[in-house]
Amino acid sequence: MIYNVKESGRRIKELRKQKGYTQEGFADDIGISVRTYSGIESGAHSTSIDTFVEIAEKLNVSLDYVILGQRENNLSIKVKKEERKIIKKFLYNIIQGV
Repeated sequence: MIYNVKESGRRIKELRKQKGYTQEGFADDIGISVRTYSGIESGAHSTSIDTFVEIAEKLNVSLDYVILGQRENNLSIKVKKEERKIIKKFLYNIIQGV
């Protein structure tokens, strides 16, 4: 599968509407501006992995579904916020060669 920014935005928009969020309310909940969020939904631009994780978590779907449109498979992992911080630190240390 290949990442398609427009398709990803379409999925996010559809899921947000299903959950009953407005763009403004959802953007506020995930900690980004409405302008930035609107650009994500419209496919005008992508976003950081951190924002994708926040979106997936808030919409209660897997990250691979948000980004690639794949429903959960063996590679999908749901991670709690506390665990995500530990994983980020671990990956950072690996990248830095610590």
